[in-house]
Amino acid sequence: MTQRRAVSLFGFLLVAVAGVAAALYLSNRREVTTSSDEAFRVYREATENERRFYAKEARVGYARALELDPDFAMAMLGLARMSEREQARSLIRRAERLKSRLTDRERRHIDLHLAIYEKGPEERQKIAHEILDRYPDDFRATSMIAMYEMSKGRTEEGVKVFTKLLEADPNSAEAYNMIGYYYGYRGEYEKAIENLKKYQFMAPDQANPHDSLGEIQAYSGHYDEAIANLNHALQIKPDFAPALGHLGIAYEGKGEYARAFESDLKASEIVPESEKAFFLVRALRTTILSGDVAAGQSLLPKFEKVPKDEHTEIGRPLVLAAYDLLERRPAEAEKRLADLKPLADEHLKKMAKRPDYKPYWADWNWLMARAKLALGKDSEAVPVLQEMINPPNGWQGFEGRLMVYEARAEMATILARRGELDRAEKLLEDNHKWNPTWAPTRPAEQTVAQLRREKVLASAK
Repeated sequence: MTQRRAVSLFGFLLVAVAGVAAALYLSNRREVTTSSDEAFRVYREATENERRFYAKEARVGYARALELDPDFAMAMLGLARMSEREQARSLIRRAERLKSRLTDRERRHIDLHLAIYEKGPEERQKIAHEILDRYPDDFRATSMIAMYEMSKGRTEEGVKVFTKLLEADPNSAEAYNMIGYYYGYRGEYEKAIENLKKYQFMAPDQANPHDSLGEIQAYSGHYDEAIANLNHALQIKPDFAPALGHLGIAYEGKGEYARAFESDLKASEIVPESEKAFFLVRALRTTILSGDVAAGQSLLPKFEKVPKDEHTEIGRPLVLAAYDLLERRPAEAEKRLADLKPLADEHLKKMAKRPDYKPYWADWNWLMARAKLALGKDSEAVPVLQEMINPPNGWQGFEGRLMVYEARAEMATILARRGELDRAEKLLEDNHKWNPTWAPTRPAEQTVAQLRREKVLASAK
């Protein structure tokens, strides 16, 4: 997660632009142009809430700041970050029309937001580097550059970018958060926790530091510690949906699928409409893992209420294929997924805006691999799993890593049954560097261990 730190008002300067009096507030070296004292106060609260990941409060604050000053460009960008794609694009374009009256930093951030929606990653990187060259304490530009490095597999470079930010701004709690995540992705658990505890120390009264610790602990196999931290986050802010979602991960890792389902379902009930599908899909996944058909079917009315857009039109067949698998119709799932593939690939290419992008949807592979294996088509499952193990665009975040992890376990089972036990055990060994105790892969590990025992016993005769 990324957020910028709060700003504090040092002073203001009145300027006249296009016949309109505007106040230029200088806040901790971050310049914000507005004509309203009250709009600036509300904007500061909104940026603080965005930094805390309190999305609902941030959204309300940015909207209120715009009511108070309809020409408040930075409030437009803030609200855009909280909005659906088309509304966000409209808000950014609206801010762009005000560029002539804004500061250099504000203009560059408008360019960066436009690039996020309309340009490829190279153009975004160019603008972010230009911002950082002029403003070394800029958290948003730092995050953009670091995430790009991470996407290219250059985690250490991403950490260096945030280390430089800490040199410019030693009080950037969010930098410790991001460094912790990057170490966590790599499986360097102790370094991750060290940095996240610094984040927690600097912001103990916020939900997100406890959530960040809990998330990394959940994905790393420290489930009870994760649950304690995540519940602490929820004590601070009971409607903090990320913590509920990460509780789902912790319970899934323990094999407590009913509790994971409950956590994901609760999260789906408190997030904005546009985010409900994410948590509903996670809840549906737990029912596939547990085989709880009734629980899965209870989600159908909720899926039907998800607002329709270009993404849900692609996502709907995937959800139906998941139900095919849950209800033991793997042949129907296989066909549905095969029909979806060309449409999904085209949609992904359109969204990526990158000439070098190779369409890949880990959720599609996860379902197709399970369908193939259920039909006894192990040889056809292999290339699907291989793509998951080595995703064409790399993997990002813990969810991307989880797909790699589970694919390795399924591949290990196939290899072990073929007698390639050394290769199978190497895949599981690689998994254990990330998490030694992930319940959904336990059957695969037990199969490999049993086949190894049988081989040892056979050789002893």
